[in-house]
Amino acid sequence: MAFADWKRQVAVNLDGVFLGAKHSLPLMRAGGGGSNVSSIAGIKASPNVSGYCATEGGVRLFTKSVALECAAAKDGARVNSLHPGIAETAIWDTLIGTVEDGSNAGRERGPTLDKLTERAVPLGYKAAPEGIANGILWLASDESRYVTGTELVIDGGRSIS
Repeated sequence: MAFADWKRQVAVNLDGVFLGAKHSLPLMRAGGGGSNVSSIAGIKASPNVSGYCATEGGVRLFTKSVALECAAAKDGARVNSLHPGIAETAIWDTLIGTVEDGSNAGRERGPTLDKLTERAVPLGYKAAPEGIANGILWLASDESRYVTGTELVIDGGRSIS
């Protein structure tokens, strides 16, 4: 990995999360909750994506630290992280080898992604985007009002395999 690529990864995944938290905390305090979306790469290492894993691990621990700071301040903000696995989303186009602009370059997206998930996910199938969104909704809702500093992993068992 080139150092410039490392710095870009840190800028997007860590600086971006820091700035998002910094500027959303007033709203989180008013509303009582908030979440950072990370990745299972922050929980389980993978080859050839060490920079990504390092930054997502940073998001994971940053989230826990901010949760403790908010709890100590008794400001009402709850802060959690969500760690999705393989889902039927555009990001997987680049990760499974389709071209950078998101077009399929002759590959059938569904079968290609399905083959990956059959091999890599214990449940054997990819998440629907709604499944990930429902986790975010739960973390933002009053139903999770006693949850802070936790990780919600929605990955079909990939992080434990």
